Amino acid sequence: MTTEAPLSYAQQLLAAFAVHDGGSVFGGGFVNWCAHELTGPVAPDLLQEALDELVVRHSGLRTLVVRDEGFPFQRVAEPAPVPLRIHDATASTVDERLRITAEITAEALTRPLPPDRVPLMAADLVRFGPDVSSLILLIHRTVADGWTMQVAIRDVVAAYERRRRGTSASVAPVPQYADHATAEAAPEREKRIQEALPYWREQLSGVRRVGIPADRPRPLSPKAAVGEKALHTFELPDGVVAGLRSRARTLRTTEFTLLLTAYAVALAGHAEHAEHAGPAGQTRIAVPVLSAGRGAGDWDGIGFYLNGHVLRLDLSGTMTVAEAAAHVHHVNTEALRHDVPLIRILEELPELAEAAFEARDVVPAPMQLCRPIPRSEDPDATVHYRRLGLPPAVVRETPVMPVDFLWVMEPYASFVVRVTYDPAMFEVATVERIAARFRATADRLVTAPDTLLADLLMDEMGVRR
Repeated sequence: MTTEAPLSYAQQLLAAFAVHDGGSVFGGGFVNWCAHELTGPVAPDLLQEALDELVVRHSGLRTLVVRDEGFPFQRVAEPAPVPLRIHDATASTVDERLRITAEITAEALTRPLPPDRVPLMAADLVRFGPDVSSLILLIHRTVADGWTMQVAIRDVVAAYERRRRGTSASVAPVPQYADHATAEAAPEREKRIQEALPYWREQLSGVRRVGIPADRPRPLSPKAAVGEKALHTFELPDGVVAGLRSRARTLRTTEFTLLLTAYAVALAGHAEHAEHAGPAGQTRIAVPVLSAGRGAGDWDGIGFYLNGHVLRLDLSGTMTVAEAAAHVHHVNTEALRHDVPLIRILEELPELAEAAFEARDVVPAPMQLCRPIPRSEDPDATVHYRRLGLPPAVVRETPVMPVDFLWVMEPYASFVVRVTYDPAMFEVATVERIAARFRATADRLVTAPDTLLADLLMDEMGVRR
């Protein structure tokens, strides 16, 4: 197993953000978290063993970012026990359990989790009774994306079950994050990157605006810019989601393409969001899209694998929403065909990096679709887990990237859209307008795909911008 490796491309992207946000990426507060309800008896000693096994099995949880010896790199350290705090609480209703879990999660997030100390993980178990509890997992984001949290809870529960049964069944090996970073630096990978970079130079040269304008400019002081985020959530109705999947088959595209189309139209609905307005009502926008960044062998790994690309889209009011979807499909397909780590594109195009990092009044507005991890229920399991959605008014939000506006879609039990934004820069009404236009476009893609974009690119008063 690799003991030292370069930073992954995803970590290099985080490091680039750290230069512009006061270094919060490498602070103890840049933490990913999840909370799950556990049903069934949970013995703390066995849970501790299961958590410690996770750290041994997944070296990403003990992979430190070394920054004080020249160029940053990763170093895999020896395992250490996971800090586990036990809380006993009384709650008579589901809402009370959620509130208490949220309060304990919020308190846990105030405790630093430094990225230079092993393990890069902590846990809190909240016991409400002999068969109901909540498990809160916290992992530093330098080694944890959204998919990681799903792998972590799955593997912890599976390890707990093995210990409860006293079985010594062999466990399949998992991909190691440092090995992933080493493979990224291989000559054959570099060759593919060099072959793809000319496409991105052609597509993105000259881009001066990425994302959407803020209602108020970003603070001049990087430290002042690092604050708690606000959260706006809404659900897409089941009928609309099913309709999008059906319409995607009809249009020979994907559900993601149609969701991306609705998002692009939602941003283009504000004329000031455009990179520039062209003839005949044409709007050109640059939309960042985040992807899992995992190859075929990475899905069972723990680490920060996130990647992304910037799509330059040309939308015209004379287009129908179906035609807009075809355009988005083409641009996104070509982007995936020329897949390159986003950090390499930013290095290749300094003006794009400047637009993404330096502008105070226009900020990137990345979009991400997070898929639930495949699960197979163990019929003999004594403990089952269910993801909890905690009240955002109690638990602070930390986006997967240190950005000021992030649009994340989670098709789990229901299709939830989570918009994380900086309340110092964006009004609630701005976020609500973008969300409303997204819902309207998604609905038209299902019910009236021949609708002109001009009919959607209008403000709440019905006057085109």
